[in-house]
Amino acid sequence: MKHSFKMLTLSITGCCFIAASATQVSYASSLQEAVVTSAATVIPISASLNQQQGIKVTGKAVKEQTAEYQVDIVIPIIEGMKDTQYQDQLNDIISRQAMEDLANIKKLASDAAVNAQEAGYEMRPHTLNIQYEVKANGGAANANLLSIKMTTYTYTGGANGMPRIDTYNVLDEAQAKRIELKDLLGDSYKEIVNGHIQQEIAKHPENFFNGEEGFQGISDTQSFYIEKGSAVILFQKYQIAPGSSGSPEFPISLNNNTSQEQRNVKITTKTVKEDSGNVTSNVNIPVFDGLKDISYQAQLNDIIERHAMDDLDNLKKQAKADEATANESGITMRPYSLTILFEVKADGGDANSSMVSVKIITDTYTGGAHGIQRVDTYTFRDEPQASPVELKDLFGDSYKEHINEQIRQQIAQHPENFFKDSFKGISDTQSFYIEKGEAVILFEPYEIAPYSTGIPEFRIALVKNSNVSAPARLTVGGTELSSVEASVYMSDNGTTLVPLRIIAERLGYSVKWNEETRLVEINKGAQWTSLQAGKDSYIFNKMAPFPLGQAPVIKEDGLMYVPVDFFSMVLKAEVNSDSGSVSIK
Repeated sequence: MKHSFKMLTLSITGCCFIAASATQVSYASSLQEAVVTSAATVIPISASLNQQQGIKVTGKAVKEQTAEYQVDIVIPIIEGMKDTQYQDQLNDIISRQAMEDLANIKKLASDAAVNAQEAGYEMRPHTLNIQYEVKANGGAANANLLSIKMTTYTYTGGANGMPRIDTYNVLDEAQAKRIELKDLLGDSYKEIVNGHIQQEIAKHPENFFNGEEGFQGISDTQSFYIEKGSAVILFQKYQIAPGSSGSPEFPISLNNNTSQEQRNVKITTKTVKEDSGNVTSNVNIPVFDGLKDISYQAQLNDIIERHAMDDLDNLKKQAKADEATANESGITMRPYSLTILFEVKADGGDANSSMVSVKIITDTYTGGAHGIQRVDTYTFRDEPQASPVELKDLFGDSYKEHINEQIRQQIAQHPENFFKDSFKGISDTQSFYIEKGEAVILFEPYEIAPYSTGIPEFRIALVKNSNVSAPARLTVGGTELSSVEASVYMSDNGTTLVPLRIIAERLGYSVKWNEETRLVEINKGAQWTSLQAGKDSYIFNKMAPFPLGQAPVIKEDGLMYVPVDFFSMVLKAEVNSDSGSVSIK
C-alpha cells in the first residue's frame, strides 16, 4: 500500500527505560508518549539525522505482550521540516496507520482466542512488528527529498506471517508535497520503469510468476522509495513473485537524465578468436541489452550470433577441404581468415527516435590479393513490441523514387568512382543504417562500383528534411473519405497521421473528449482505451502503456490526429498502406 508521502534512511541509536504504568493516547496525538494497553516495556528510540539540514526523525517504540498477542512497533516521528503543517499531517497519517494495525491485531487475536477455547486447542499468539528505514534524509545531497520505508509484519497463524510495505516520499520545501515517479522520471515514467523491470525479470524469470499472475506493468500508485540516487520500485510479497522471492525491489538510477539513460540500448561485444593453423578468426559479435521487447532482443542476439558462427564453421570446412587438396598437390596453403567487426550507428532513445541501428562488416579471406567483404545491417525500433524499420517507414510509399533520385545525383558528382550505368535502383531489401538523422544506403563491393571504391554509401536526410508527403487517400471500412472529411499528413519524424474521431466512429467506436484533462476515451463493448494530446503513451486493454514514436496532436482544424499505427496496434484494426493510400477496416 502506498501513501501520498515519501521516504528517508536511518540508523537507530538511543536509550531505553522500563515503564510500569500504562498510558493511552489518541490517533491524532503527537505521540509524545507511547501507546500501551497492558503491562509493557516502552522504549523511546531517538535517531537524529543531519541536524544541520533541520530534519530530525525519532522513533517511538511500543512493545506489548499478552497470552494472545505480541507487539513490537517503532513509529517514525518527523521534526524540522520547512512545512510544519504538512509535517503534522504526515506524522498523524503514519501514526494512525500503525494504531489501526495494532487495533486489528488485537481484535483478530481476541476472536482467535475465543475460537481456540471453544474448540479445545492451544492458540499460538498473534504477532505485529512494525519497523521503518529512512532512505533519504533531505538536504542538498538528496535533492531535498525525504523518503521512508515502513515494513509491517503480521502473523495470525499458519506457516508464516505476511509483510506489508508502505512508503512515504516528500519534497521538503516551504510548501511540501508528495513526490511521484512522474516527478522523478518524466511523463514517460511508466514506459521507463516497465521496460527496466521487464529486463530485470528476464534475467531470472524463475523467480517470478508468469502470464497473467506475473508483472503486467506498474500501477498509478506504485510503491517506491528513494535511496542513493535511485528510485527503488517495490512490490508486495506474492504480488508478482512467489513467497520465496520476498518483496521484489528494482532500483532505477535518477542520475543525469535518467529518462534518457533508460531508453538508450546497451550494446556489448562477444569476441571469438581462434588460430587453428589453417584458419584464424577475430569475430566480434554485438550483444544487445536493455531493449523494451525482451523476446525480440533474445531473438536478435541469437540470429546475429548464429550468422557469425555459421560463417566461421563454413570457413573451417572450406579450409579443411582446400588444405587437403593443397597437400595432394604439394602446395603450401596460406591460412584463411575471418574478421567480423561492427559499428553502432544509433542506440535508441529520443535523439534517435527510438531507433537502434548496427552495421556489421564480415571480411573473409580465402586466398588471392584480398578478401571479400559483406555488410549486414540491423535497424529496428526499441519499443514494447519491437519491429524492423524499413525504408518505406522512413520515407513513405514513394521511398524508391525519392532514394533513387538522391543516389543518382550523388553518383553524378563522381561518376569515375562507379561502373557506368550500373545503378538501376534500390532493391526491396536494400541495406541501410540510421546515423545522425540520415538513412545511409549502402551496397556490397563490386555491386555498382570497382573494388577501389570500397563499400559505396549514400546519405539521405530523413523525412524531416525531405519533400516526401503523406498518403493522399484514406479509406475506412471500404469507403474512401474525402479530403474535407479526413486530411492525412506526415509529421516531421516521418509518421503518417490520420484523424482519430471520424475513423474510430466509422469503425463502431464511441469517442468522448474531456476538455479539462484533454483526454480522449474510446470504447466499443469490452474494448477501452484513452489517449492524450502531446503524450506518446498508448494503452491496449489496460495493459502497460507503450509508445508509437509519435504523440497525438491537435491541428488547426481542431481535430486530434494519431499515428496510423494506433488503429492496428491499439484498436487491432486491419491497416494497409500502398500506392499513396491508407486503408483501415
